[in-house]
Amino acid sequence: MRLVTIILAALMLPLASFGQDRYGETDEQQLLCKEAISVYRSYKKQKNYDEAYIQWKKACDVCPLTATENILRDGVTFLNNQLKKTEDEARRASITDSIFLLYDQRMELFPATKKYPKNDCMVLAQKGMDQYKIFKKPGSAEATALLKESIECLGSDSAITAGIPAALWSKALSTYYVTSFYAMKAMEDDLAARERLGEMLTEYLMLIGHIETGVAAAKAKENAEDAEKYEKAKSNIDKVFIAIAQCEDMVPVLSEKIAVDTANFELKKKVLRLLNQKDCTDNDLYLPVAEAVHAQEPSHPSAFAIGGEQANVENFEEALRYMEQAVELCGDCAEKEMYLLKTGKIASFLGKTSTARNYAQRVLAINSESADALMLIGDAIAGAASNCNDGALGSRLAYLRACDYYQRAVNKGNEETAAKARKKLNSNSKQFPSVEEIFTVGKSVGDEITIPSIPGCPCSGEKTSIRVR
Repeated sequence: MRLVTIILAALMLPLASFGQDRYGETDEQQLLCKEAISVYRSYKKQKNYDEAYIQWKKACDVCPLTATENILRDGVTFLNNQLKKTEDEARRASITDSIFLLYDQRMELFPATKKYPKNDCMVLAQKGMDQYKIFKKPGSAEATALLKESIECLGSDSAITAGIPAALWSKALSTYYVTSFYAMKAMEDDLAARERLGEMLTEYLMLIGHIETGVAAAKAKENAEDAEKYEKAKSNIDKVFIAIAQCEDMVPVLSEKIAVDTANFELKKKVLRLLNQKDCTDNDLYLPVAEAVHAQEPSHPSAFAIGGEQANVENFEEALRYMEQAVELCGDCAEKEMYLLKTGKIASFLGKTSTARNYAQRVLAINSESADALMLIGDAIAGAASNCNDGALGSRLAYLRACDYYQRAVNKGNEETAAKARKKLNSNSKQFPSVEEIFTVGKSVGDEITIPSIPGCPCSGEKTSIRVR
């Protein structure tokens, strides 16, 4: 128990009052303290932790712990180094007690510093991570409790504005989710474990929100290293989420949470995001939650979600209404291309060819390489080809023009999209004019021709080249 005795003896040294020098009460103590600190820190800079540890203990003998926070911070570093070197259980227990005692003293004596206004919250996170590092899975419940308190204390915005290092904050967030997982697995009470699973599902969104705030702050400062730390933390959190968040497991747990707290709108928002995240839409929970969220707080994700579900039950008019809301509410959101394309496809299915083509053109304005949008324009033209009938080649020319777009989709699409476009190309080419028909109007294969301008014809005035079936 030698280590604990040393630390406890140091704690009994008189603490410097506001009117005294923080290095000690007398000139002699102040001098000895400063020299001792200088000696051990010089070894620390050389990464000679064994000698630094010896000299650090001497500093603990002569310095008040209020002399500098470094005494407490460095002590944890040295003791962790000692912990790696011993397998003796009694000594390991002694070192471990000393480590956590130093954390507690650091939070008590230095709750706030000039650099870190929430220093105690930050130290609590370090203590929680050490709890897990030292005790592994058996210590996960205690580590989870410490990290949860730290995260709630720091909060995302305050952690960033308070300058908490990205390495610490990102690791605290991911470690919390990992320890939560092991703590849940260790629960013997099935009901308690089920409740904890529900909490973890919604906590995922909170943690990812903190991560996204950190990434944005790092990018604003053009700090690629910090951004990478947050992305790594996100990857670790996602691994746990994927392990626990299977649709068949999620839906009953989330349904129970909502049933218990039906008026909790924030919970419904989180549940909707989770269901969207895992594409868990084929269940009895999804549509009611989406409609409840949308009714109180219309948003493009909720409108899109409801529109998709209405389309699944073949209520296409309602689907189109919600999809158009999603486009309108989206503005310049990241999902805009997807929303436009989905809305155009539903309009096309309803026979609203001009509307479908309009949405497809808006997609191409965002992404000129969109094979899906080109295919959608082809569908709009082919679907309304009868409106282009001028008594000669009009409707045949519309199919030619539709196939122009299908061919472009074949050229630009990935393997799956190209296969779909090629199938449409082959099907619609059966509607090309015959050799006799083009001869009748005085045209030959390869001639360029303008499609007649007829009301309702979606490709009026456009040009195509003559091909035959």
